[in-house]
Amino acid sequence: MPQTGKSFQQLPSPVELALRELGGAIRVARLRRRQSAQDFASRLGVSLPTLRKLERGDPGVVVATFVCALWLLGLLDRLRDLARPESDVLGNLIDVTRLPKRIRKARRGELDKL
Repeated sequence: MPQTGKSFQQLPSPVELALRELGGAIRVARLRRRQSAQDFASRLGVSLPTLRKLERGDPGVVVATFVCALWLLGLLDRLRDLARPESDVLGNLIDVTRLPKRIRKARRGELDKL
């Protein structure tokens, strides 16, 4: 049995919870689509025990397996939406706070340099 790296032994509790929720959501989506665990694991290219770990949110499951499962369920676009820059509320807020307060009028010749 492979050993779990130290980085997985002390995950922050919000990360553990998010993994469990994601795994549970994948399981619910699979069940709603009336796909057996064995068939889904086969389509995913993993063993049944690995699928069970994924559905429990085990941090030892490779992230590509989670992403592939979302793809098989037709949910990959939702994952892409999470990573889009325009969805980054904090990053957008920081950008807005960095906007200049005033913009001075360009002098003659400055526009020619651009």
